[in-house]
Amino acid sequence: MLSKENLISYFSDGEKREENFKIGTEHEKFLFDLVTKKPIDFTEKGIKGIFNILKQNGWNEIRENENVIGLKKDNLSITLEPGLQIELSGAPCQNIHETCKEVNLYLKELKQACSKFNIGVIGIGLIPNAKFDDINQLVKKRYTIMRNYMRSVGSLGLDMMHRTAATQVNFDFSSEDDFKKKTKVASCLVPIAVSLFSNSPILEGKLNGFVGYRTHIWQHTDSRRSGLIPFFFDSSNSYEQYCDFALSVPMYFVKRNNEIIDCSGKDFNNFINGRLSEVHDEANIEDWANHLSTIFTEVRVKQYLEIRPADSCSWSGICSIPAFWTGILYNQDILDECFEMFKDWKFKEVNEAYVQSAKKGFDAELYDKKMIDHAKFFLNLSKRGLENRDILNSNNDDESIFLKDLDNFIINKKNLSNKLIDDFNKKYINNLDLIFDEKAF
Repeated sequence: MLSKENLISYFSDGEKREENFKIGTEHEKFLFDLVTKKPIDFTEKGIKGIFNILKQNGWNEIRENENVIGLKKDNLSITLEPGLQIELSGAPCQNIHETCKEVNLYLKELKQACSKFNIGVIGIGLIPNAKFDDINQLVKKRYTIMRNYMRSVGSLGLDMMHRTAATQVNFDFSSEDDFKKKTKVASCLVPIAVSLFSNSPILEGKLNGFVGYRTHIWQHTDSRRSGLIPFFFDSSNSYEQYCDFALSVPMYFVKRNNEIIDCSGKDFNNFINGRLSEVHDEANIEDWANHLSTIFTEVRVKQYLEIRPADSCSWSGICSIPAFWTGILYNQDILDECFEMFKDWKFKEVNEAYVQSAKKGFDAELYDKKMIDHAKFFLNLSKRGLENRDILNSNNDDESIFLKDLDNFIINKKNLSNKLIDDFNKKYINNLDLIFDEKAF
């Protein structure tokens, strides 16, 4: 029978030596019909057709019973979100040069497959032209459970599942102290990251009044399992405290013999203690891993850290997002400098800025300073961290070359959302199809 010590040890078992640290990038995209600009479906002329072509290139099926729900090859996997958003979960990479190479190879392969069916690929945080009922839904037991549960815990959970797309980055930690530093630093940077990486200002053909509407959606999805974690800001932050937090989050499901058992709303403590009537055998560590994957905070913990505030973005942006975080979290001097800088930053103020950033972007404030100024400062720190890592490509460029897009955001005081808002007012307002023509990969 699992003990609390087993659950806590799961996190320490994920510790890596610094020389073995890796970077993992997960990025979601919307697929659309190039003629109608509408979302595609799960047919031979849609997702199934794309998968069939990719299988000819060495990808293998991931199935749930008779349903194909994704593909895998080597350490890569392609999965589908509830609204048929397509996601690549990348392999653990040594550096951003490797990450960007992986991104480029995958997107070229995906575009080539999509072209056979007149399908386009777009990186944007919120599908701009589709109502909820226009979205085709993936048949997957886990998502059916979530759809039913989301209705009871928040106002925008179904929109999160079906109409948003994100870019996530995964990082290792070497010890509990390193975990404390990275979770505190990453959490303090979340509103700044929202101001840099938002790309979701249009909903159902109209400006929605937000720079980061995807973030706003998450803030109204499920307060028990999304947002910022208060104790990450405290000196008491620990593996045990994260364990206690995860235990307090209601369950979604349990996997047994390739079946998904609906346990939505149930208490994982009862599962551990044999008091979960839906499951007749003991909880195991894989159940704990699955439960941790149902927590969707902006910084979440498995056996590594997931950093989640960024919207889906441009092709080059998929490289700039992990580059920004790598320069801060994977250079010890910069990480220590940020941790010292954030020692007096509190959850309340950062959380207020997190809400503001979704609405105002660079114009939001945190500790009497505009987000644009914070973004400029921490972008420079990230650049210094990447330069200090001194990992070069064949042209002798270090990883800081991937921050160029972000430099331009700061110079022009406009992120991708701000640019979309400008373009909407100038041309998209009368022809929304132009977004797909101009922004598609």
